[in-house]
Amino acid sequence: MRRLGILILLLAGVQSALAQYYPRWFIEQENLPCARSAVGYSPLWLNKDSAVAHAARNARTNLVRERQTVVELGQAFWTTEAGTAWMGGEVKVSIDSSAYLQAVADTGAAAASFCPDFVIALSLDGSCKVPDSMKEIVRMPGDQPGWVRETPQSISSYYCVGVAPRYFYEMSSWEGAERMALLGLAKVGGDSLAAIEKSAAGSGQEVLNEHVWVVIRDYRVMARWCDEANGVFYVLVSVRKDGIESQPVQTGMN
Repeated sequence: MRRLGILILLLAGVQSALAQYYPRWFIEQENLPCARSAVGYSPLWLNKDSAVAHAARNARTNLVRERQTVVELGQAFWTTEAGTAWMGGEVKVSIDSSAYLQAVADTGAAAASFCPDFVIALSLDGSCKVPDSMKEIVRMPGDQPGWVRETPQSISSYYCVGVAPRYFYEMSSWEGAERMALLGLAKVGGDSLAAIEKSAAGSGQEVLNEHVWVVIRDYRVMARWCDEANGVFYVLVSVRKDGIESQPVQTGMN
């Protein structure tokens, strides 16, 4: 039993030390000559065809997500004479599921690539083609990109960098970083979102609930980078400033 545990640790160490190679369309997605593009993921199952099909479906779902995503944030406070205590919060990210059927009809898997323990697929909107130069398999750059050190600034667009640690399954790290980047867009672009992050004030004893919705339209994943030495994953996303719409904070008492 002890030998088995040592073997598992050794295998995990070897896997984490492997150099990371990806197609350029994955790490340099902004350079695709397409209006919209999305990457989907799947675990690497025994049946590779099934894994590719699952990744392609996930890519089409993410293409719908990029067209329009609704981020809903809520939290609750308990107010007494002694002060206000935060009771917790939740975040929901949803898409228009009916639009998925149209995406299936309009798009397909333009490319796919096998990684050590997962599969990635690329879905494109319309008749866009992947240039041969973007299909090249390259090693993840060792030098930290400028957008990791300093988030890009623009008068017409918001940019946000999502960060995630190295999980046991690498695809979870990439998906986690992209989700954090999307939530970051909701925060920088939703004017009413700041109000929900403030403490509630009042007297007596009551529970105060607050909710806010932020709609994000036509955001884009620009680039990905992994700090192999420290096991940190980064995803850069952007959206035009007129592509974010937030509703006023709704408040209720219990």
